[in-house]
Amino acid sequence: MGSWIQAAARISNQWSLAAFAIAAILAIVFVVLKTRKKETSSVVWVAITALVIVGVLPMLASAYLERARIMDPNRAIYHVRTIVLGPADTPVDDAKVWSSASGEPKKIAGGWQLDIPNGSKPSDGKFTIYASIESAFLMGKSEVHLGTDLNPTVTIHLRADTGASLRGIVVDDSGNGVSGARVVVVGYEKEGIVTGVDGSFSLPAHAASGQMVRVHVQMNGYGAANQDCPAGDSPTTIVVTKK
Repeated sequence: MGSWIQAAARISNQWSLAAFAIAAILAIVFVVLKTRKKETSSVVWVAITALVIVGVLPMLASAYLERARIMDPNRAIYHVRTIVLGPADTPVDDAKVWSSASGEPKKIAGGWQLDIPNGSKPSDGKFTIYASIESAFLMGKSEVHLGTDLNPTVTIHLRADTGASLRGIVVDDSGNGVSGARVVVVGYEKEGIVTGVDGSFSLPAHAASGQMVRVHVQMNGYGAANQDCPAGDSPTTIVVTKK
């Protein structure tokens, strides 16, 4: 009997405890039926009543409490699991993950999890989860709609970030802006532009912010210039020399 009590003490899940209790009652009934041939019907009915009380009622109570938790906006919590896949569609675990909703995603086995109380979710139930690997210039995002499922799973596919622009100014040896110079990002020559009156330019970098791109500048009367420039908001200066 002591071993049975010790086993029950180690059970913390209500479903497992109910199953344990049912098994224990059945074992006791089996022993009683073997030792007491008479009053078998009474023993059976007592056993059935005990099974209902010990086994079924806790399960029904647990289901009721779970439903109440879901329906109560102050108690229900969304557990949004996020899986991040790299360009080869294989899971990665070194990404940076964040969202437009409250709360910080935490690392779990196989991904990340964001816990959002029902009372704190956006009014329309929608928000966005972002992921990136900055060193590889990879980025992705996925929109989430919180509804009746408290445990949704979101998959984010990382792709090369090519959304940054390139801007700067072309100057001569004296630091004066050179107007009319043609500026292109190498590999995208058809998208080249001509500098303005002050020598300024802006064009798509086809790269991520901070990523270096090769720029080619050509202007009549000046030698051609080739320079590696960082994409992004920081302006770059390219010097061309008169022939």
